[in-house]
Amino acid sequence: MSLTKENVKKIARLSRIKIEEGEHEQIADQLNSIMSWIDQLNAVNTDGIDLDCTNEQLMEEREDIVTDGNIVDAILSNATASQHNMFAVPKVVE
Repeated sequence: MSLTKENVKKIARLSRIKIEEGEHEQIADQLNSIMSWIDQLNAVNTDGIDLDCTNEQLMEEREDIVTDGNIVDAILSNATASQHNMFAVPKVVE
């Protein structure tokens, strides 16, 4: 597939990218080069190659331990309002 000047104009319009009038041919050539590289990559035989890049290793989980000295009251003393040991904020609905 080869991109033309008209294709570049349409792509630019759809993506809301301003391209000067004289640059369409140059951009079409650049995009065609990229498409050629993609065709080369698609031509590579990948049969028998595992392309799954998921990492099965899981991070070691650590126990969640409170280390701040249980100072809920001191923290909530700065709050304008609190409820159930949490900051209380006004409901915002638009």
